[in-house]
Amino acid sequence: MSRSAYPPSRVYRSELLDSTRWNSFTPRPGDIVISTATKAGTTWTQRIVASLVFQTVRLPRPLMELSPWLDMAMVPLSDVLAALDRQPHRRFIKTHLPLDALPFHPDVRYVVVGRDLRDLALSTHHHARSMSSPGPRAALAAAVRAHGDGAPASLRLPEVPEDVHAFWREFFTRSAYPWESDGWPYNSPTHHLGSWWEHRAEPNICLLHYQDMLDDLEGQTRRLADFLGIAVDDRTLPALVRACTFAEMKAKKDEIWDSGLTGSALGTWDFFHKGTSGQWRAQCSEAELALHERALRRLPEDLRRWLVRDPSASA
Repeated sequence: MSRSAYPPSRVYRSELLDSTRWNSFTPRPGDIVISTATKAGTTWTQRIVASLVFQTVRLPRPLMELSPWLDMAMVPLSDVLAALDRQPHRRFIKTHLPLDALPFHPDVRYVVVGRDLRDLALSTHHHARSMSSPGPRAALAAAVRAHGDGAPASLRLPEVPEDVHAFWREFFTRSAYPWESDGWPYNSPTHHLGSWWEHRAEPNICLLHYQDMLDDLEGQTRRLADFLGIAVDDRTLPALVRACTFAEMKAKKDEIWDSGLTGSALGTWDFFHKGTSGQWRAQCSEAELALHERALRRLPEDLRRWLVRDPSASA
């Protein structure tokens, strides 16, 4: 395996995240890294990649066991690395990190997903509120006791306002990290996507858009298969695509969540929420949309054109 072409220049650490864990990971040629901002389609993309890797509707093990979140700080790193080392299949690993916080290897394939920030903000509000509610919080504490490195008392999840308008202002004006300007209570989706966009010409980076996946899941699955060098039989592709729809993933949550920390905690609420676009149109004021526009101005113009989607505008 060749050395990293772009060594990490940032360190991301929080209650949930530790980018330095990647320094202990030894990649194999052909490994797949799925990198998205929080609520930009991470689990969805993992499920699509799984269907392509295994070429079957029914996965051999829960998705979160097959495709671990390597930078999740609460799971012992030694356990994650040992599990990955035992995997005989082509590996595909989840991260929420930007390119400047990851070692970048020419022999690894990087799948990056972007989502309209307005939809992402509303989905993040639902996710963060759900995660900090009593049921999931208790499940997460119990999972940390059973599977994690830290004591439950040390786990301090951010307090997220119930009011979506108050959250919107926080999301577009703060970050969990001082060098970023949006994305609170997590890392910035603009910085994340901008870091990958800058190097999008690299042959081992593929950028997908959440809206394109909603509009044409089969077409985007074919595109991803081509990028990964995976041949797909036209006779089996429709069934594989159907298994990756939100309806199927919601109906078969046992195929997503493992029995460890991830499954014990994240599987306790409506994790997938609605999986739709454009809800912001009925909820946001002009002043709130101006905050979105201000965040967008930090991105290159071509990235802004690619990222901003409003399917209902032409309806």
